Amino acid sequence: MSPHDQANLEQVALLTDHLSHLITTADNEIREDPTTHPATDLLDVLIVGGGFAGLSAALYTARGLKRGLLITRGPSRSAPSPHAGGVFAHDRQSPAAILAAARDDLHPYDFPMLEAEVTALTGQNGNFTATLSTGETVRARKVILATGVRDVLPETPAGLREQWGRGVHHCPYCYGWELRGGQIALYMPGLSGLSGVQTVLYHQKITRDVLVCTDRPADLSEEHRALLHERGVTLIEESLIRVDGRDGGGVMLTFESGLTLNRDVLYAHGQRELRAALAEQIGCEIAQNGITVDAQQMTTVPGVYACGDVTKGNQIAFAVAGGAMAAMQAAHAIFYDTLPDGAQSK
Repeated sequence: MSPHDQANLEQVALLTDHLSHLITTADNEIREDPTTHPATDLLDVLIVGGGFAGLSAALYTARGLKRGLLITRGPSRSAPSPHAGGVFAHDRQSPAAILAAARDDLHPYDFPMLEAEVTALTGQNGNFTATLSTGETVRARKVILATGVRDVLPETPAGLREQWGRGVHHCPYCYGWELRGGQIALYMPGLSGLSGVQTVLYHQKITRDVLVCTDRPADLSEEHRALLHERGVTLIEESLIRVDGRDGGGVMLTFESGLTLNRDVLYAHGQRELRAALAEQIGCEIAQNGITVDAQQMTTVPGVYACGDVTKGNQIAFAVAGGAMAAMQAAHAIFYDTLPDGAQSK
């Protein structure tokens, strides 16, 4: 364990020993609150995942004056991208820079963050226990899962994985405006049917010049082929074997016949693998597109919330909003859970 992580564990211990006895006065002077219950090792909120959703949840947990801990491990899904579009006040900045700024925002709150993995999650609403890869255990009233997803990219064509987040992207909202009026390509092996045609035409909001790489003959009706041709779409129905980056941006596409074409971007999709092992372990309902949550970001297990890509969507803005909602609702639930008997709703 690094000295930094050891210091964070010690900070968690200090929080659980002392913070529940403290209140802040109007002049920001901290003094003991004689009305609080004795301190225990029970935190208010445990947040698992340090990406956009998790950091947003941590900030709202801190702002809500709740004792929490953020457990994070590994790079963000967005780490390969040089910039992220559509992030309010951070438009077209790199995801790494935005995440660094988010972590800096937590510094004034002394909100503890620990680089570790949660290997097990047990318990029930009001008393969850997380076992960490460090060997430590952490108890919390509520848990927020912001564990994200992993993009599982195809092995072929060669170079696609290396260009992911550079010349190869998956989202025209995150990276599309910059290419308006340019030349774009879509990697759509086995293009077929009406939904496939609609996906192609959707990308024409960026530019009319759309090239579609299908790897094999597309399963399209003559009517659909004529429609795409009329709209200026070019189909290349042979294998795309290599994707290379170009100096100054974009990609060079090499096909089985030896044909090479330059494009400003290649849009492609991998499989979206949920990082939902903890949710499954604790008994949350999990659908194909993510952990099932309600409007308050609570899962089907009371006291367990989820947010970010592991629930649905692929947008940073949605992840930030979901993290904030989960943390606020968890704090509200703690408030009502801990009201004295005379103030409880009947």
